[in-house]
Amino acid sequence: MSVEVVTMGEALLRFSVPRGTRLTELSDVSVSVGGAESNVAVALARMGCSAAWISAVPDNALGHRVRNCLGSNGVDVQHVQVVPEERMGLYFVEPGSFPRPTQVVYDRRDSAVTRLDPSDIPWSMVESAKAVHLSGITPALSDSLRQLSLEFVARARAAGTAVCVDVNYRSLLWEVAEARPALLELCYGADLVILTKEDAGDVFGFSGDPEELVRQARDAFSSRRVAVTLGPDGAVLIEGDEVLREPGYEAEVVDRIGSGDAFAAGLVLGMVRGDVPGHLRTAVAMAVLKLGIQGDHLVAGPEEVASMLRGSPREVGR
Repeated sequence: MSVEVVTMGEALLRFSVPRGTRLTELSDVSVSVGGAESNVAVALARMGCSAAWISAVPDNALGHRVRNCLGSNGVDVQHVQVVPEERMGLYFVEPGSFPRPTQVVYDRRDSAVTRLDPSDIPWSMVESAKAVHLSGITPALSDSLRQLSLEFVARARAAGTAVCVDVNYRSLLWEVAEARPALLELCYGADLVILTKEDAGDVFGFSGDPEELVRQARDAFSSRRVAVTLGPDGAVLIEGDEVLREPGYEAEVVDRIGSGDAFAAGLVLGMVRGDVPGHLRTAVAMAVLKLGIQGDHLVAGPEEVASMLRGSPREVGR
């Protein structure tokens, strides 16, 4: 069975303490599912785009909880490996309140996905999809996943499947000196690369205003398109020589985690529909909607996004 978008990466169980509670006082927690590529898959499925998530989870209650959650959100999980005697990655969130930032503690080393093998990948599905999506988190998890990530994008590109890479640098997983060459290789020749303004400077050494950042990134990656996210100031996208800037919206922040994945899903939707620049506003709107939703997932549909775009919320960043 073919799908429009294929993603590959880790999902984790998320344990969140109530706002105002410290992780050192851990007692009551809410439990949900998160993870960059799976978040993108959920957002795409909720927007009416068929999406598959490739991964591995342990054959226990925790692994089944994750697989069932994504399946219930409309994601194709038939190629998720269920492996005995493996572990589920976990992470713990202490929500911030200005000026105290959100704190995250990971417990994911040697999780089931780190031993995902090329033989586990449904290559015919990857090669027949309209687009694939991968983040820079996946190659940081293990040496074998780094090689598999490169094969994933290379085989997709060779088959004519559009490739989206979200840099998503995580300093807790690898140092810049190790990450930079690996990410450059992963992003090279991609149809779309997404990165934050901070990662553009800190990881790759790009500098200048947002329009200059996307030009430098496009040239460094030899990619067709690059989007740089600017936090509350929106995002900027380059396709060819055309640079588009989309301002942000004023929003009450309930949970920032997953907003970047919602943005990525909006642009991947544009790849599927053949109009990435035309979906820049959609991507920013999806990211802003996610800020007001608890948990990693964009629990919203196309009607809410369309309503937000029609409502023209007051812009910030101008």
